[in-house]
Amino acid sequence: MAMATQTHLLEVIQTEILARLPLKTISRFKAVSKTWKSTIGSSYFRRHFLSLLHRNSSSSSWSLMYGRDELIVFHGRKTCDDLNPKSPAPLIPHSFKRYLCGDCDYVDSSGGLVLLTDGSDKTYCYVGSPVTQQWIKIPPPSPPSDPTGVHSTVFGLVTRLDEDGVVLSFKVVRIASYQATNNYLSSVLSVFVYSSETGVWISKVIQCPHQITNMCYINLNGTVYFTCLSEPGVLAAHDFYSESDQFRVVQLPDYPDHNKDYKRTLTISGGSVMYVRTLAKKDETVLKIWRLNSDGIDTWQLLWEVGFPIVGNYAPVAMHPFDISTAYLWSQGDYHWVSCNLRKRDYTFLGDASSNGCFIDESVCKKSVDEIWRPRSSSNLEEEDLDFEVCIWLCPFVIPRWIESVPRPPQAEMMDTTSLLSYATATHEARMEDIRNEEYFWMQVEQGLI
Repeated sequence: MAMATQTHLLEVIQTEILARLPLKTISRFKAVSKTWKSTIGSSYFRRHFLSLLHRNSSSSSWSLMYGRDELIVFHGRKTCDDLNPKSPAPLIPHSFKRYLCGDCDYVDSSGGLVLLTDGSDKTYCYVGSPVTQQWIKIPPPSPPSDPTGVHSTVFGLVTRLDEDGVVLSFKVVRIASYQATNNYLSSVLSVFVYSSETGVWISKVIQCPHQITNMCYINLNGTVYFTCLSEPGVLAAHDFYSESDQFRVVQLPDYPDHNKDYKRTLTISGGSVMYVRTLAKKDETVLKIWRLNSDGIDTWQLLWEVGFPIVGNYAPVAMHPFDISTAYLWSQGDYHWVSCNLRKRDYTFLGDASSNGCFIDESVCKKSVDEIWRPRSSSNLEEEDLDFEVCIWLCPFVIPRWIESVPRPPQAEMMDTTSLLSYATATHEARMEDIRNEEYFWMQVEQGLI
């Protein structure tokens, strides 16, 4: 009896020690023994590990993306233990960025998975995890499902997660066409949707009661949210896991309020859509933050209204993906980041220092954020509505909090990162050779040699 108790106690201590190690280390420890593999693979261990992460949001690694550019990278201590904190792009390999490789473009991320397109052959795309190094090669839609062939464009990635945040399935969305209808008052979006559960593309036509004036969006739990509409003060949302053929319309909580000094953004934090607004006053900057409730009727809950003694032209850019009490601002005048703790009502100026656990690409930030907040106009809007703009161009990319294999569609081709890069390089070289041969041919024609 005493021996059994001692053995159980040792197993408990072992589990507690393992659960406090970095995620990649834990993954490698699966190979130590069958006992360790069984322990680490259990749902109890996973949930215990994730509960420890939830207690300390700084343990998670994530970055803020503007297109394929990373503005700021936060390094967690438990998910990316082998990353150099001075590296500007630890989450998505530099080789995947088109200006270096030429053939892999970052498009979107969801649930820790990344969507890439093939720069040389736009018909193909890839879904995978930079952590597990697994990639799924997604073929293009084929007739009769896609009569237009290569004319559809890779648009986005949505995922379905379990209660622990582990990806159960994913869907890739390609846009086939977009049309204004009803005398430009509404619109129709035609898409192709690929499911990891079936490995099949289906076509879908989605009706929107407003025009979508810009295809930038955020996604959460299978749903995409647009703010750039012909009607200000609303969101258009669609769940790609539903059977619905309609966008639902969500009224923003502070409309109509045409104060031109407000700056607004839509972001994600704590598993919810968050709406953030700042107002510069004489001696402080006031943040007001709402959360979109999952109550079936899309109501907003006011979470915070806090003033910080920072003066200047501050724009809200994001919130911490796992901590709803942390918001990030960008100073448009002095070009610096501020982290605001809403619960403690204090703030920190973020610099390019490892002590802050982050890397900031200042040149990219200056260019990108200024571009985002540059005044825009539209002939479709009344003059008083031009100031009601909601930023939705900045999206977080979060390293998975638990390492699981990428969901594999039936008969899908699996690749690792090395083979994907090799394939991309070979495809790029073949494409360049075709271009050189074509240019040589026409040069020969012009010289009368052919």
